[in-house]
Amino acid sequence: MKNNDLIQVTFNPEELTENNAHLDALLASANKNAPGLTPEQRSTYGSINETNKLLVNKARAIMHENPKYVPNFVGLDEFERDFRAREVIEDMLRKVAQIQQKLNDTKILLDNDNYQDVMAYYRAIRYYTSEHDQEAMPLYNELKQFFPNHKNGQKEEE
Repeated sequence: MKNNDLIQVTFNPEELTENNAHLDALLASANKNAPGLTPEQRSTYGSINETNKLLVNKARAIMHENPKYVPNFVGLDEFERDFRAREVIEDMLRKVAQIQQKLNDTKILLDNDNYQDVMAYYRAIRYYTSEHDQEAMPLYNELKQFFPNHKNGQKEEE
């Protein structure tokens, strides 16, 4: 009986199809509506910090209360569209970050399960090799290369 299984995840074909369709739709929307910046452009434009977000929010409120002071070259309608789009994207990014964290956490547990199972398998193969099982020896030789620091008598795995 397996005692090191931290998580069981199974996707049925319908779930995989549905999840991938949603992800493809999100990616298509992002490709249509969002530019891809070069590293240089990201460095040039940067991202405003929390203090500057407060400035933008406060200035927005003041501009709406005192529109006569808004310069002609600042389009208030365009500013408002950009502001609302930024809020929508920020909300989307929070959701994407939650999804990414959940998937990363799940993958960590699955990776751990796989690693623990493989280490149990390796120890079994090593045992069969120590018992001079001829069929186990080539398997052991293939796997032991992943433990290059092993020298006779030293521990092979962590």
